[in-house]
Amino acid sequence: MSKISDIARRRVTQKLLPDLANPLPTGRLSRADVEDLVEAAGWAPFHRAAHAARSRADKVVEPWRFHMLDDVGCRALIPKLYSLPKPPSKIANMLAAADAMLLVTWLPEPSESGAWEANELNLEHIAAGAAAVQTLLLAATEKGIGSYWSSGGVLATVEAFDLMRISRDEVFLGAIFLFPEPPEGVEVSPGKLRGQRGEAASWSRWVPVSDQ
Repeated sequence: MSKISDIARRRVTQKLLPDLANPLPTGRLSRADVEDLVEAAGWAPFHRAAHAARSRADKVVEPWRFHMLDDVGCRALIPKLYSLPKPPSKIANMLAAADAMLLVTWLPEPSESGAWEANELNLEHIAAGAAAVQTLLLAATEKGIGSYWSSGGVLATVEAFDLMRISRDEVFLGAIFLFPEPPEGVEVSPGKLRGQRGEAASWSRWVPVSDQ
């Protein structure tokens, strides 16, 4: 078994849910550690550059963006989320545990309606962004850092984007929480579908190609 295959098998989805009155200590993961993971994510494949009209003044070609909060920033964000229309729910608990949180977005192609369209270019951008996220998750697993890819909840709202000064031109892809080893007494919620994974043969097939 190759090393990358072993890392992929070891990667697990789990979220830490401490009591909000007792957030976990900070200082276990440095900003440099997080930046190393993001740099690894940047080597994910992408086939089309982000549209110039959607890209920032620096003309960054990657179709994804990573907005990073360190552990102190995660804790500071919690009370601010309670001021928004959508309640933070378990997102607040995860922020109280996380060593870092990365809000990942992608840049859609402009459209006349203003809403992004499910066209070929945008689907490629989404696929590229997801590849970058998976690369980061594997890099975190290699370093023994726990992770959870969240669908966002309150973090996916325009109000949260405004709070974190994220452009509304960007589209939410996921919030990645990086967690320490679960301390004793802290609730850990595992991924719901890991035990339901099928064998590769159940969702893959060889394509027969004949001369007929």
